[in-house]
Amino acid sequence: MSSPHRFKKSVVGVAVPAILAAAPLLAGDLGKAIIDDKAPVSSGWSVCDLFDHTTLYEGDGVLKSLKFTGRYHGGFIDTEDEYPGGGEDELWEHRRFRAGFVAKLAGDLTLQNIYNLDTSQHFDGDRFVDNIDEFFVQWDPSDDFYLIFGKQKQNILSEYRHSSNKLLVYERSSLTQNFLSQKLWGAAVGFAGLWLDHEIGLWGTAFEDDFAWPSFEEAGASFTYRANYELNDSTTLFFDYQYVDQDRGTQETFAAAPYEQVFALGNESKWGRFGLNTDFIAGLDREDGRLSAGDDSHGLQVTPYYQLTDHLQLVARYAYLSDGRIGRPQQYASRPEVDGLNTFYVGFNYEICKTKLRLQGGYEWAQAERIVGTNTEYENGSWLLGIRTHW
Repeated sequence: MSSPHRFKKSVVGVAVPAILAAAPLLAGDLGKAIIDDKAPVSSGWSVCDLFDHTTLYEGDGVLKSLKFTGRYHGGFIDTEDEYPGGGEDELWEHRRFRAGFVAKLAGDLTLQNIYNLDTSQHFDGDRFVDNIDEFFVQWDPSDDFYLIFGKQKQNILSEYRHSSNKLLVYERSSLTQNFLSQKLWGAAVGFAGLWLDHEIGLWGTAFEDDFAWPSFEEAGASFTYRANYELNDSTTLFFDYQYVDQDRGTQETFAAAPYEQVFALGNESKWGRFGLNTDFIAGLDREDGRLSAGDDSHGLQVTPYYQLTDHLQLVARYAYLSDGRIGRPQQYASRPEVDGLNTFYVGFNYEICKTKLRLQGGYEWAQAERIVGTNTEYENGSWLLGIRTHW
């Protein structure tokens, strides 16, 4: 075992306790000047007011409204492997930088067109507008029915079905990342029936990472089904399924989950200030070739959270993955394939303007029984501190 993780040298190791200690002082409304604890005086303006001015047009014609939308997620990462031959890194990562438009149209139609922007270290990539993130039309004629067509996210898996703007944790787990798909071109229909809310989707699996339309002829297809049941006012249960038939010969035709079938069961629960999300995921007949083809994988994650104040939320997560690849390279010093991965995360969300502007940080420890092809135990520790804003 190597030396303990560099807590004293970590910027995040200092920043996290400082923010938590300062939280009670910041818990008041930013739009108020506090004269004393009994006489708050409104200054008439708050930084949060900036997020109320993103609508460019409103009318009664074919175009009902046009809104400028986007997000920036960035953060400091201090990560170190704790095994022989492992690595270490400290960096500021521009995790997500997106901008686009949402148009509300007559006939209950919505057009959403969002682009990924340059996230190179110094914003000096080949082009500022990198590629299409989402481009779809949605029809919502009633509360119980919708139809979406275009490039979009598959709304399955606990950490993936919701927007990254509302993630409870700093980053999606290695478990989720091993089973999710890229954003794909396709269509989905949602409807209510038999006490359940359903969504059925059909997608092409071509990986379109530019402005060109994808080639459906060379790619395979993916089918998804999601059902959720509102058990009571506090708990909603979810069932997710995905079937994939794709050619894994090239990256361009291999953008769906790397398993022929994916099943997931989970819940989202909230009781007062306390909440609990869970997800059990199983993948059958692995197709990606990084690990033994045809094998199955499974995992579980549990994410409790507690709303300590109106602004400060505490979060923890445990995740287990039977076998797979370590998550995103920016968060971890290395990305080996491993068996028996356990990860533990403890962190916080400090909401300045709800989810529109918040600080997010924590510490994640990851340990696996062995790195595939060796007898070496994998271990890593990562400090994370970032800003999350969207408009």
